[in-house]
Amino acid sequence: MVATFVAVFAAIAASHIVKAEGSQDLKALKTAIVGDHGLLAQAATADAKKATVKKPKVNVDQNGVILKGYDPVAYFKEHRPVNGDPKFSSTYRTATYHFASAADKAAFDESPAKYAPQYGGFCAHSMMRGKLKDIDPNVFYVYKGKLYVCSNAKVGKIFYSNPDVNIKKADKNWEFYEPPSNPGFRREFGS
Repeated sequence: MVATFVAVFAAIAASHIVKAEGSQDLKALKTAIVGDHGLLAQAATADAKKATVKKPKVNVDQNGVILKGYDPVAYFKEHRPVNGDPKFSSTYRTATYHFASAADKAAFDESPAKYAPQYGGFCAHSMMRGKLKDIDPNVFYVYKGKLYVCSNAKVGKIFYSNPDVNIKKADKNWEFYEPPSNPGFRREFGS
């Protein structure tokens, strides 16, 4: 009996829910949520918002390439920036990475999070200040097994002067840009 009641109620409310979700006109929205159907219309809109998954924010060029095409593994192995070759490429978290060799590509593919730059490849110093800024791939710092890149030598020197404190600030600011690892997590509600 309860199932029948719910089905009938849902069928009657369906036309109002569709109007509420698809309407950009405030008057149509108001009439769609008048009366007992208001809660259903609002719930359907909330479900539609949940369905859109927030993608990770990454600093890529128009072709989706991160680090301006430099090999992220080379920063660790050779301790210097090395241009990658598009024939050795992998995708991780919506960004395309280029590598100087098949060996570097294989190392990355085995553990991409180990080699990916922090803060989506945005400037670490700017992230410390809560801003997204492009980078110069020649200004980098590998610290405690993580890659940090900055926009220029001056801000890189500032960031690297006190790495533990600055990384802590940047990590806290990055939480705003980074989608939660738990898809059910709702940052705005603190859950």
